[in-house]
Amino acid sequence: MKGITIAILFSASVLFIACGGRSASSPDNDVNPRDTVNVPEGYTGEDSIAYIENAVLKSNISAEDLLGLAEVHSVEDRLFDYNNEEKAEDNPEYAKEHIVTHRDSSALRLVNRIMRMNELVKQNGKANDKLQWAVAVNAAIDTFFVEEPTIRKDQAFEEIERVTSKFSSDTQSEMNFISYIYATLDYYKTIEAYRQWLQAVPKDIRALAQEEYEAWHDLSDARFNLWNDVSYRREWYSMKPLEIEGYYTNLSENRRAELNVERDIILNGKLYKQKGQTVTAKEWEKWIADNSVPEDLDMMEKNDTRIPSDSIVTDRVNTLKTTFARWLKARQDLAAALPKEQGDSYDYLTADMHSRMTGKLEAIIPYDYY
Repeated sequence: MKGITIAILFSASVLFIACGGRSASSPDNDVNPRDTVNVPEGYTGEDSIAYIENAVLKSNISAEDLLGLAEVHSVEDRLFDYNNEEKAEDNPEYAKEHIVTHRDSSALRLVNRIMRMNELVKQNGKANDKLQWAVAVNAAIDTFFVEEPTIRKDQAFEEIERVTSKFSSDTQSEMNFISYIYATLDYYKTIEAYRQWLQAVPKDIRALAQEEYEAWHDLSDARFNLWNDVSYRREWYSMKPLEIEGYYTNLSENRRAELNVERDIILNGKLYKQKGQTVTAKEWEKWIADNSVPEDLDMMEKNDTRIPSDSIVTDRVNTLKTTFARWLKARQDLAAALPKEQGDSYDYLTADMHSRMTGKLEAIIPYDYY
């Protein structure tokens, strides 16, 4: 059975926008978007920064906008051993091992910018803003290597891992936050892979590939939000953030592996055979229902505030269904534009991606929790 036949079980209303934002200039533009917004009287400090960011984010984001806005973040403040003067006074060896070097500062500045820019694009929630974020991250990484020319060109993220480990005391809150950093870096790799794919894909199907990317972006967010807000409600569990970020990292890694398969199908004519059985509409609905119940629900009191409200459950479930239908339609349209054998292979891959969502196939990339 052809994998894409699952598409007929769902309905969806389904433009190519190039990877750019509103500006065609380079990320090195000297105009800081902060300087283009007039802040009303009475706005000071963080309030004025928030006002400016909100004004800039109302329009399409460009990479230079992000680089200009990414001036502050709290990574250092979240690391317990970062400039811990009390420990340093009592322990000279500790002070020696935890001194902030120029190399440390460069790595911290890089991760600050990456995380800050990520927070900005998350506020908009637009797929194309994420592509501009990848461009801005690339520029930030280039700046890092200018500051630290002795570091190999492929070691930027290893430096971030080194410096966060250096100043971490391994408390649960720090491990949770650092897992968020690592998941964000992994997500960048996936968005950058998509950005490069949209440049490499043949022009006649590029608009369809763009639509698939945007649909995947929204579906990915919907899957994560369902798990985070509805099906995983152990708020009292200290490792919840770490486990959720681990889940998100798994999604990112698998999507990159799938993109490699798609590249082989579309660019190299390599055929793909379906690995599992096609998930039916009834099985998909059952998966959603099973995952729309909080963990340990039977252990909660009836009026426990940690039980998600019916309105939240309804919203998250409906968003998941809508975004899934749009993603499936986008992939169906792209498959139809390919030669038959390639289109069939693309359909089979789609069916297997769906099977992995419901746990009926092993992940392409095996994953262990942190």
